[in-house]
Amino acid sequence: MRQTIVNAVALLPAIALLPMQAAAQFNLQKQDASRPSSQVVTPHVRAELVAHAPEGVAAGKPLWLGLTFTHQPEWHTYWTNPGDAGLPTELAWRLPQGMDAGAIAWPLPSKFPLGKLVNYGYDGFVLLPVPVSISSAFSPGQAAEVDVKLHATWLMCRKECIPEEGDFVLKLPVRAPTVAHAAAFAAAAKAMPQPLPNGAGTMARVNGAHLEVEVAGLPSELRGKDLEVFSEVPGVVETAALSSQRWQGKVWTARLPLAAQRSASPSRMPFVLAHGGKGWRADLGMQGGWASSAAQGTSRP
Repeated sequence: MRQTIVNAVALLPAIALLPMQAAAQFNLQKQDASRPSSQVVTPHVRAELVAHAPEGVAAGKPLWLGLTFTHQPEWHTYWTNPGDAGLPTELAWRLPQGMDAGAIAWPLPSKFPLGKLVNYGYDGFVLLPVPVSISSAFSPGQAAEVDVKLHATWLMCRKECIPEEGDFVLKLPVRAPTVAHAAAFAAAAKAMPQPLPNGAGTMARVNGAHLEVEVAGLPSELRGKDLEVFSEVPGVVETAALSSQRWQGKVWTARLPLAAQRSASPSRMPFVLAHGGKGWRADLGMQGGWASSAAQGTSRP
């Protein structure tokens, strides 16, 4: 995890983390090592390791792995930037030689307000997909299937927060296609924010206590509409603070309040902009650098 749970929840005084001893009764029930499973069930979520390999498993063929969460009502997990508190889900893979897992292709998150705070994450059902490349080093021999192993950690929150983790094993057929979860992977692909070109009129700069951003290349049907803003980098802008935005012709602009205890000074500021359940990702280069007051406070999750 990027930080201890104590540090994460210290950012959210309105949320009480259950003591670890009390949480143990709710926390993950470890699977018997002799009975590996692709599913882990807790009182708050059902998690499952899934795969999509429509052409079987071979060098150069498309392969996606993923972890699904089916949350109990009122519970949620977190996006890559959890917002004012929380921790993102983290995946540690153990794959056969020749397989290399990429980063999570995060779907568009939702906002979870709590008092004066706002967190980013997922409730209901979500699939966190991961692209996997297969090189010529992959050599299963005569084996009909290979083992895909995953250790995952996540933070379940309602008003209280409970850290959970699980070990997953999936038997992946080598020569037969794996398509049982094709619809879920297709929906996840549709939910991924679409990348925008980094052309003229797209940048970010510091102006006093604000970050000013300009984004070109957004679909024409968005012009004149307010967009939801999700910063991928935690600890830079105030998650719950009011911001101003407007359109200047084809360019969307916004003034975002900087965090009082800014914890990072990145050279690039990727944002996800959303409207109507769709998202677009803008990877903004910083123009002019950061103020000399630079990063303050401790790092955020």
